[in-house]
Amino acid sequence: MDIQQHEQLIQVLAEYKNQKASVTFTQWDTDREEEEEVTQFQAQLLETKLTDNEFEEKDLLLVFTTEEGEEMEILMEIPGDEVDLASYEEGHLRIFGTEAEIVLQK
Repeated sequence: MDIQQHEQLIQVLAEYKNQKASVTFTQWDTDREEEEEVTQFQAQLLETKLTDNEFEEKDLLLVFTTEEGEEMEILMEIPGDEVDLASYEEGHLRIFGTEAEIVLQK
């Protein structure tokens, strides 16, 4: 299922709250073409927050807790327009940011 509304994205993210998930976060360096940094970890989603930013986009804050009890925050910019924001299939959520992508797998 394609997610094209911010409210719908927040509703799907709520299904992941306080549940163990495998997380893959990929971030692209805009200064260097084709340079990417990939971070993978297991964690529980504690909190989500979506706010407007000064670039007419949205900031999506995801706060996780790892198995070791460490809190981890991921802040990514997503489109301000309601376009293809994410895709969701059977416990597999992929969120498309402007310079990053995050995948949550239950």
